[in-house]
Amino acid sequence: MNFESVPSTRIHPLNRAPVRTTGAYVLYWMVAARRLGWSFALDQAVAFARALQRPLVILEGLRAGYPWASDRHHAFAMNGMQEHAERLKGGPVLYHPYVEPEPGAGRGLLAALAREAAVVVTDYYPTFFIPRMQEAAGAHLGVRLEAVDGN
Repeated sequence: MNFESVPSTRIHPLNRAPVRTTGAYVLYWMVAARRLGWSFALDQAVAFARALQRPLVILEGLRAGYPWASDRHHAFAMNGMQEHAERLKGGPVLYHPYVEPEPGAGRGLLAALAREAAVVVTDYYPTFFIPRMQEAAGAHLGVRLEAVDGN
């Protein structure tokens, strides 16, 4: 599937798994473009949700224990997560913020959510640990994973 709203040059498939048209929802895995507007990845997830007539679920996680983690960065991210939760509360999008209480506690969360998803869309962000994390996810998920460049 390709949609008019997102230029195909921005879409980077991270596996060869198909879109699961019987999936319960479309999952947007927010990892870099932590915003609800001006996001090609979110636009792509919304387009999938509309085309498949499935609800949209947003997973925004924050890992603990990685190099360069800092209270300042985490406070900034968690403030944004709180704003997202407030903006999406009561609407048609299910927002799932997750802050890892200790390193590794969130292991398996993405895979568990992806098991019921029609497709997983994420942010293309070719720096830091994000490409390795996404490539590993793509290799293990049994559903299509697309990274969308919003930069």
